[in-house]
Formats: sequence, C-alpha cells, structure tokens
Amino acid sequence: MSFRGKSLMLGDASVGKTSLLARYIDDTFQDTYQATIGANFLIKEVDLKKIIDGLDIRKELKSDIKKKGFKLYWWDIGGQKDKLLSNEYYFQQSIGAMVVFDIVNRESFDNIEFWISKLQELSGKVPFILVGNKLDQAENRAITKQEAQEKADEYGVKYIETSAKKDQNVDNAFEMLAILILNTFTD
Repeated sequence: MSFRGKSLMLGDASVGKTSLLARYIDDTFQDTYQATIGANFLIKEVDLKKIIDGLDIRKELKSDIKKKGFKLYWWDIGGQKDKLLSNEYYFQQSIGAMVVFDIVNRESFDNIEFWISKLQELSGKVPFILVGNKLDQAENRAITKQEAQEKADEYGVKYIETSAKKDQNVDNAFEMLAILILNTFTD
C-alpha cells in the first residue's frame, strides 16, 4: 500500500513557494508574479528509487519504505498573514512543511518564526525544513547562509538553499522533506 499525506508550503508572499512547486512538479518557471489567494493544491508522486539511489542517503531512509509508493499532496498556502485565518483549515492533518524565505528579503526571514509557530499551533509537531529561496540572486543576499543555518539549528531542522528560477537544489529540498516525513510517519 502506498503512503499518502498533505504537505504545506509556508512563508511570506513572493518568496517563491509557488515557483518551487512549479519547478518540482512541472519543471517550469514563470518570471511574472501572481499572488496565491487562499491555497493551491498539487500532487506529486515521490520517486523513492531516485531518492535512495541518487542522494546517497540510504542510512537515513528506513529500509522497508522503499517497497512502498509515496504520494504527497501539496498545499501552497498564500503568504498574506492578514488572510491566514481563512487558511487555517489547510493546516489540519498536514504531515510536513517547507518554511520558505527569500534570501534577499530580510523581512521574509524575520517572519519565519511566525510561520513556524502557526504550523506548530495548527498542525502539531510535524517535520519541516527551512528553505532559503532565490539563490540565483545570492550577490544581493540579505541573510547569510550561516545565519539561516543557525536559525534552522535553533528549531532542530534541516536547511537548504534553492533557486526555482535556475533549478538549483529544488529536487533535493523536496526529497529531504519526503525522507523526514517517511521516517516520521511509517513503521
């Protein structure tokens, strides 16, 4: 039997949550920005063989998991905090999340504590990772990699930097979260 679950994309508006999902699911990128109102819903079957064979993480992945299928239902939550009350339903029964910020936008980094506290309040103690997006703009960086790593360490989570535009580390980020979810919710 395959494993299924709902995962969330959280973070301020315009940090690239929708772009990360579009790159991961459809291998596309849109240069124009359109705010997510409410939430978008997408599905992606996780390629366990690719994770196991391609990332040299065999020790991290429980051995019986590779025999099962794994499908994640992604909820791309709009980043407007003032509209979050209408989005609280989407947090229910989630099994994991990516908390995303823009590495060139200090405010988006400062607001990750809000998103993490909302996740923990509404979803409980589910696995999540911290994602610094827009690595293609690293020369304009407002948050150092060390600062972001220290924040991730504070929460005891993994940190990865990505670029949806240049397709840097996007698959790795999603696969990193998939492994955490699988190891948390399967026997």
